Amino acid sequence: MAENIKTLSFKKRWGIPLAILAMAITYTFPMAGLSMEGKHALVLFAGVFILFLSEPIPIVVSSLLIVPAAVLLKVCSLKMALSGFSSSSSYLLVGAFIMAVALTKTRLAERITFLILKVTGSSVRNLTLGVTIANIVLAFFIPSSTPRVAILLPICLNLIALFKEEGRTKFAVNLLLTMSFTNSTISGGILTANLPNPITVEFIHNAGGPMISYLDFLIVGFPPALLMTFITWIYLQFAYPPEQSHIPGGEQLIKDSLDGMGKMSAAEWKTLWIFLGVVFLWVTGDWIGVDSTTACMLGACLLFFPKIGVINWSEANKGVSWQVLFICGGGVSMGAILMKTGAAEWISMLIFNHLGLSTLSTIALLIVVLIVVQYMHIFFVGTTAMAAAMLPVLIGIAHAAGLPPAMLALPGGMIIGAYPLLMFYNTIPGVLVFGTGKVAINDYPRVGIVLCAIACLIYALCALYYWPMLGVF
Repeated sequence: MAENIKTLSFKKRWGIPLAILAMAITYTFPMAGLSMEGKHALVLFAGVFILFLSEPIPIVVSSLLIVPAAVLLKVCSLKMALSGFSSSSSYLLVGAFIMAVALTKTRLAERITFLILKVTGSSVRNLTLGVTIANIVLAFFIPSSTPRVAILLPICLNLIALFKEEGRTKFAVNLLLTMSFTNSTISGGILTANLPNPITVEFIHNAGGPMISYLDFLIVGFPPALLMTFITWIYLQFAYPPEQSHIPGGEQLIKDSLDGMGKMSAAEWKTLWIFLGVVFLWVTGDWIGVDSTTACMLGACLLFFPKIGVINWSEANKGVSWQVLFICGGGVSMGAILMKTGAAEWISMLIFNHLGLSTLSTIALLIVVLIVVQYMHIFFVGTTAMAAAMLPVLIGIAHAAGLPPAMLALPGGMIIGAYPLLMFYNTIPGVLVFGTGKVAINDYPRVGIVLCAIACLIYALCALYYWPMLGVF
């Protein structure tokens, strides 16, 4: 743990000097065939990449810095530099965050979790299955892994306390990693379940690909995400078999928790009906001409209306991660700049030719690229900045290989957003789980390496066979 703290401290101390050095080295690099705007775009990208990687300043500030830096380096106009901040992806997530505030305030999300645990039963295996199913259900309601873990973690810790085993137990590791990992894996199949998903959709659309709706994303992404979620649950049962088959008092804890909540309140019913209305618009949007962002913002606004609303602006303001607007906006702007100046295509061709990727078959190229993307998680804290940094390169490699941009960007974006499983520091939920003291550092790579390898293979096969059948590309 101390070594990780020292590493993070080093990155923060030297992040800005390293970013400046990276920009200087990139500027002196010969770039035959690339325009001056493209060269300056790569210089900017090199600096932003290091800032995203090391976080000497908050990621949101690095994202905002893209705008003045792009204009001062004469990479593009102010209008283009700001283009990402009007991205529909950002506002889709803001709307989803507002709805999540209502779900949390009314305790509807907590009630749903306990109802699922009541149905699945109180055996150890069934409780871990119940937590997995709760993650699947909550992923439709709550647009970020952190608040989902905030709901489930206290419940899991109470169940672990009932186990009455001192010190580190396999059951505790099993339950906590099941909660944390399935929380991530299922998010790859639902457009609003994490931040990289809408960013991926935006990049694909900007690169000339289709605009993927909520329903399209669900059809494309949910089957492999659901498969990987249950593979994760099954694998953890073998990797950490619990010491006992039942938890004494587990069933009573669930019953007491539900009894303490009483009957569903009027606020819970209002929240549920508004959310179901939004889901209806998401599912039918292609037929009735309503896009995902419009539906989500409508539902979010209804939550404030007299008589039918359940939250006020002060509550929403505290619960919404407003930095999403700037991180997502800055990332989309950076990607648009790289693509429009030709910088993304140039650097991708360089990678494509020098690494011998041109000699690989399509399936081999997919697997190699996804594995490289997967192991880049080791260097990033968080998935949003990683998506903004990696997706332009993936789209460029797809162009270099003569493939549709979505063929690499879609599985790549899903791997980035849903599989930060290699180290505890990759995400805030990982840090929260590790902070309980019941999970060791090596538990993450021990399970994560296997699961991530399986995920890379499954998503490569989806991109090669399943998604073309659906007409995605």
